[in-house]
Amino acid sequence: MKATKLSVLILPLLFFFPQLSDAQERQMMTFDASTSLMLQEFQSMLVLENDEVIVRLRMGREEAKEGVDRLEQGDVILMMNGKRATDIEALRSIYDEIEKDAEIKIGVRRGNERFILNAIKGDIPEGGPRMVMSVDREGDGPAPAIAPELGAVLADVDGKVVIERIIPPLQPDELKAFEIQGYAITKLNGETPENAEQIQSLLAALEIGDEISITLEKEGDEKSIVFKKPESRGSINFSTDGK
Repeated sequence: MKATKLSVLILPLLFFFPQLSDAQERQMMTFDASTSLMLQEFQSMLVLENDEVIVRLRMGREEAKEGVDRLEQGDVILMMNGKRATDIEALRSIYDEIEKDAEIKIGVRRGNERFILNAIKGDIPEGGPRMVMSVDREGDGPAPAIAPELGAVLADVDGKVVIERIIPPLQPDELKAFEIQGYAITKLNGETPENAEQIQSLLAALEIGDEISITLEKEGDEKSIVFKKPESRGSINFSTDGK
């Protein structure tokens, strides 16, 4: 099984969906901007649980680079740059006030230990903070096709383009009212798509605000939805590291 690195560029939400072997249970986690904070410098997702800000998810399996401090899942964040981290909004406010290239100092409780971790605040990439996570994929097949305009992962199945799964943070508001996972895309702006790559190209060629008309079908149930191409909420890219 090859390890696949998944680069996630999402603001303000992150949806984490590992592809797991048959021996493992598939898990899904949803993070909402009002209750979570992504710290790209520490490759960590913070959430508020039991009135404490904790590291809910640590991205990547790689070891921390030399000289770079690392948070661990379950760490409790006590403060940032000398200010108490009472909740996510307070921590977000402190973080936003820190200038690029300035030092970030976070007070951490890990078990019975308390200590300070340091990092330098970096650039926020266009589309949101960048985090890298490693997931496992079976075999050497093509990477999943992401259609951020639909907030969906597409797959070519038996000559059809099927919405394999939804990525809620990327999904346009107009689509959230519909159950579309598992549906095949039969028409897109009047064209019958031959494969997922064609759908990606058609959507990418549209300008923000252009109309998207999509027809979906699943087991005889057909849906026709019209909405406007939204501004980017982020993107997801897959690449295999060959390990």
